[in-house]
Amino acid sequence: MDQTTAQVLFESGACLVILDTPTGIEFGIDLDTWETGPLFKGLKMIPPGIHYIHYSALNGEKQPGMRSGFFHNFSPREAKTEDLVAVNEEDTERIRQNIRDLDKGLGAYQTGENNQTYTQWQQLTCKITPKLLHEVLPPHGCFSSATGSAYEDEEMAAVLKKLKRQAPAMAEHGVSAADLQSIIDAEPTADCASTDRFNFTPINIRHSFPPHATPDELRRFSKDKSWLLRSILQSRTCEDILGEFQLAFLVILVGQNFCGIEHWKRILHLVLGSAEVLGDARVVETVVVPVLRCFMSQLRVCPHEFVASVLEQDNFVAEILQEFVLNVYESGGGLDPEIARLRAVLKMFDWALPGGQQLQTKADEEEGEYAPQVVDL
Repeated sequence: MDQTTAQVLFESGACLVILDTPTGIEFGIDLDTWETGPLFKGLKMIPPGIHYIHYSALNGEKQPGMRSGFFHNFSPREAKTEDLVAVNEEDTERIRQNIRDLDKGLGAYQTGENNQTYTQWQQLTCKITPKLLHEVLPPHGCFSSATGSAYEDEEMAAVLKKLKRQAPAMAEHGVSAADLQSIIDAEPTADCASTDRFNFTPINIRHSFPPHATPDELRRFSKDKSWLLRSILQSRTCEDILGEFQLAFLVILVGQNFCGIEHWKRILHLVLGSAEVLGDARVVETVVVPVLRCFMSQLRVCPHEFVASVLEQDNFVAEILQEFVLNVYESGGGLDPEIARLRAVLKMFDWALPGGQQLQTKADEEEGEYAPQVVDL
């Protein structure tokens, strides 16, 4: 980077001053990560917009521990201070006034022509707004790998329900009612009053049919998520859904918190698992296609080991993509160009996506005489 460009970026970009940073911790912004040295004081030339600052302790083998971090919407020429010990407002203002004195200890945000991470970051965050961050994230945008969400509450409720259902069988093996109750009482309960929680839009993907649904509606909308998608769109905008899809992905990718992957999967299932809405041009244009393109942008930046360890778990992604291809085929193939782009991205991971006709033939063979029958009672 030449001196003139550096000067422009220094004047227009934001600065982040980190006080009393220990030497030898993992520190990063967005998709970049480094190990801090003795002179490290923070970052400069940060492009205006939303960024994620993160840090972790390193053990003797240089393996990072639990990650903590925060999202912040930087303004042009902003000088933001964060500290690991208490600093009064007077000291903070003094630092802002003398930011140039810290120049040698401030690392430069990488935006050069040969560095693609900032361009990728812009693509991954283009639908995330400061308002959304305020609604979804804990106070001040801060969270760690241990931050919880309502999805953990669901899992715990399911565990407790299973324990109670198995009470008779457990009694046969000598587990008394009192012992069972002590097991249930020992299970950790969700602290719904805690502020260290994500507040994602609730998506009950298993209850995707209308209240008082007829038997036919139960059958149809248990598989087709169109009713649930339309219901959510009554209270959340298309931009909200896209923003949460991007934010949930970053919560797992860079925040290393698995609450993000659960919400990301539910949005993917909600949108790509909706067959009926493919006949609605407005929903397709404002929700379905943008989510699909966001998904492709996310895959392009995924390390192969992340895909193998997270996205390929339980075969969910492969199944929902096949369902989407089949839905598009049955609706007339209007999104075939988007599916062609998707196939090109999937080749990066040696994923093969069958064609619509092939999936239709397979579905017909699997149903056959065992297809479900609807009986009116």
